[in-house]
Amino acid sequence: MAIEYFQIKERDYDLVEQLLKIDAAAYGDAALEIFDLVALLRHGRVYVAVEYDEVLGSVYFLRNFDDPDCAFLYSISIVDPEATPNLATSLLNIAFADMKSSGIKSVEVNVDPANYKALKTYRENLGFVASESMQSDLLGGDEILMLQKDL
Repeated sequence: MAIEYFQIKERDYDLVEQLLKIDAAAYGDAALEIFDLVALLRHGRVYVAVEYDEVLGSVYFLRNFDDPDCAFLYSISIVDPEATPNLATSLLNIAFADMKSSGIKSVEVNVDPANYKALKTYRENLGFVASESMQSDLLGGDEILMLQKDL
């Protein structure tokens, strides 16, 4: 069976349970809680890659209230990136196509400048460009790089 890519809703209970487990494994104490996930499902967009009813990866988007034509890539999790090396790129491209058809014109994402793997994927595989760099007091003064992609 091939991998399926689609947007999920709150009523997909089994998938929601899997998303919570995947996020906990990926982010530990910083993982999404059920209330966060329900808010993202209701007010954002959540896309998944599924094979044989098992979630292989997920991506979360929020809409930018200051620029309603823009979505913010909140988080991405891939269960086994070694086994599915192009899954993140495929999942994001499916999500971008769907959002474009919904009127979204651009996507932004914040990246740690030291996360070379993410930077390479966003820039080389997905066509993001650097739009801003800022120091974050919330991160103890660490730098955050903002990337943007037109859809």
